[in-house]
Amino acid sequence: MEGTVGTIEKRASAGKWATVAVSALCAAWSAPLWAGTFDDAPVLGIDGDGYVFADPAEGILEPGIKAVTSEVNADYPNTFNPSGIENCLMANNPDFACTAEPGSGKRIKTRLTGRSGMDIRLSTQTSGGITEYFLYGKTSNLTGARVTGFEIELGTGSGDNFTPMDSSDPAYAALFDEDYNPRFNLPDGLFGSGGQEDAGTGFFDDARAQMSVAVGEVLLSANDLSNSSYQVLFGDAMLDDRMIPDAYFWDASATTLASDEPVLIAWYNTSSGTWLYGNLGVETPTEEGVVPLSDRLSALADSLGIDAAALGYSGGGDVIPDEVLAAMQANELFEVDVIEDLRNMNLNFIIDLGDVDGSAVTLRLTPVFPDIVAEAQSDYQFDVASNLDMAANVPYLDLGNSTTYQEAISSILALEPADQAEALERVGFSFLSAFKALGFELGRSQILAYGHASFNGDDEEPVLSSQGQPATWTMGDGLSGFVALNGTEASYDTTSDSIGYDIGISSLSAGIEQQLSGDASFGVMLGGVRGTADAYHGRGEIDADGISVSAFGRMGFGEGGLVQAIVGYQDLSFESKRKVMGQTANGETEGSQVFGALQGEWMFSQHGYAFGPTASLEFYDLSVASFKESGAGAWNLDVEDQSGTIHLASIGMRGEYLFAGGPNVTRLSGALTYNSAEGDDELVDSGFIGLPATALSVNGFDEEWTELSVGFATSLGVSGSVIQGGYIGSFGDEYESHALQLAVRMRF
Repeated sequence: MEGTVGTIEKRASAGKWATVAVSALCAAWSAPLWAGTFDDAPVLGIDGDGYVFADPAEGILEPGIKAVTSEVNADYPNTFNPSGIENCLMANNPDFACTAEPGSGKRIKTRLTGRSGMDIRLSTQTSGGITEYFLYGKTSNLTGARVTGFEIELGTGSGDNFTPMDSSDPAYAALFDEDYNPRFNLPDGLFGSGGQEDAGTGFFDDARAQMSVAVGEVLLSANDLSNSSYQVLFGDAMLDDRMIPDAYFWDASATTLASDEPVLIAWYNTSSGTWLYGNLGVETPTEEGVVPLSDRLSALADSLGIDAAALGYSGGGDVIPDEVLAAMQANELFEVDVIEDLRNMNLNFIIDLGDVDGSAVTLRLTPVFPDIVAEAQSDYQFDVASNLDMAANVPYLDLGNSTTYQEAISSILALEPADQAEALERVGFSFLSAFKALGFELGRSQILAYGHASFNGDDEEPVLSSQGQPATWTMGDGLSGFVALNGTEASYDTTSDSIGYDIGISSLSAGIEQQLSGDASFGVMLGGVRGTADAYHGRGEIDADGISVSAFGRMGFGEGGLVQAIVGYQDLSFESKRKVMGQTANGETEGSQVFGALQGEWMFSQHGYAFGPTASLEFYDLSVASFKESGAGAWNLDVEDQSGTIHLASIGMRGEYLFAGGPNVTRLSGALTYNSAEGDDELVDSGFIGLPATALSVNGFDEEWTELSVGFATSLGVSGSVIQGGYIGSFGDEYESHALQLAVRMRF
């Protein structure tokens, strides 16, 4: 597993990791090899799917964790709260100690970013006894899926080398304090007493939303997120970052509330399509500093320029009147953001640290997922399963199809593993990469179509080169025109993120070329292209057609050199059919592509033979617009924009042989090249229509292959016309294609 210690400045960049060099923390320690206290700066490293938040602007310095040891070998009697505990693991804020006020920002903020969880390796020193530490933690769910629980383990090593702590002798181990009742809860500002928001009540409920925690010496197992209000609105698991709702926040800093943070006022319920108030306060506060509800409502109304009665507020869950909503939208003191704390879980527990062999302890944090998500065998399946699970089990996102999704989950889980994987993959768009593959093949048909000028060598008349290309051009005198027909069949193998597919391409191209000098020419070409990608296992297909325009030029140099180049543009239309749950989801969208190639060679000629090295560089830059499917009801997907570039390089040898006799001249040609393609990996947002999307990973086209081309070109007597045909075959481990081509050229 790999991980980083990161710095995050804003929520918008919460997925970006900032790497911290931990080598300075791994310097040789002078302490003995036995340990009983944490070092003040204990982080040795962080591995896996996660990182620790650090932001100097918020007072949290890298690497985000510090240990405070005020009393060596302390044994605290606490069983429910950290009151009076002065040894702790906390956020690395030099201004705070363990006894800092709640809400001061002393929690270690971990971010879980994937399926595997994360390992935090901490350095320790000897104490000759057992020292207790309270851990102030908060973890954020950025895994992509709902989390039903957590497992927190103590051990040594990391990744595949992680070993659970041996609990047989507590004096030489790091163990969880079984006398303390750990608490894993959502922040009190949403569910509970109101926390530091000073509202006197939680925004959604005044009761805590927390998990049940089973305490073992080396393992904490948390599950069953319970709170009736939470379950009615958000289900029975912790939401992922992409699943949390929008909300209105109010800048009340200039009011009697004097809040230094925006105040949460309302949230958007997708299921009902309405903006709802949350609990805005209590009329008779029992805590110091809490402003009574009536005063809070008056301040809110003043900020909106309306009477308090016009707010229409009687309690949490009330629908916001349209005129109030309009006033919020027009007022710069109010802005829409997301309720981050719905994907945050506070983690409170105690570690009893003895003299651990090796001077290091690993704290492993692993998320637990719903069954359908846990069954995923690849990242693609994980993303699709998380979307399906969300649509089935998050009430505020229910658009009337949750029962359909729940039944589908039950039916998929009842299948054998291979059938389960097939059914799950069909729920998503399992052949999105076929859009790029179609673009590549359609663009390449035009690069092949403009052809190749022959090396004249010792011949008196230049003759068209075939080289298996459909082009029909030599650098003769004046103006010439050509028509070229191409047909290609290609196969792309299945990858971890995409089912394989077969592609069929046809194109008809016509162009003219003007001789500029004895060694140079310039031309333009217009082409019509059409192609189909058929996904394996009958999962669906994508049809594409379009128009292509391009310009090209060639220039000979020296005794055998030739450089030619082409650049073009394609306007494309796509239609997709996707088989899902016995239905067909249909999609239509537009796309465009810019493509180009630079080709060069140096040929040697002797007695009708020409041969020499050849090389080329090609690029294909495709963009596909977003689209919404229809025809499959609850299974229709909303697929966002796609884009990507493929670069292709080739090098090899090419040869020609000339047959000259009578009025006709024939030239045979062939080439053998090594080809390497590299394409952009991409994240494409996709999800059920009307629901939050997930970013599906679409692998770029990265492949190497050998390409063989053979062909002929024959002049037709004194007419000056040339007919040409050829074959190009590409042979790689996961890619194969076969192209047949025919062309006719005429001089004017």
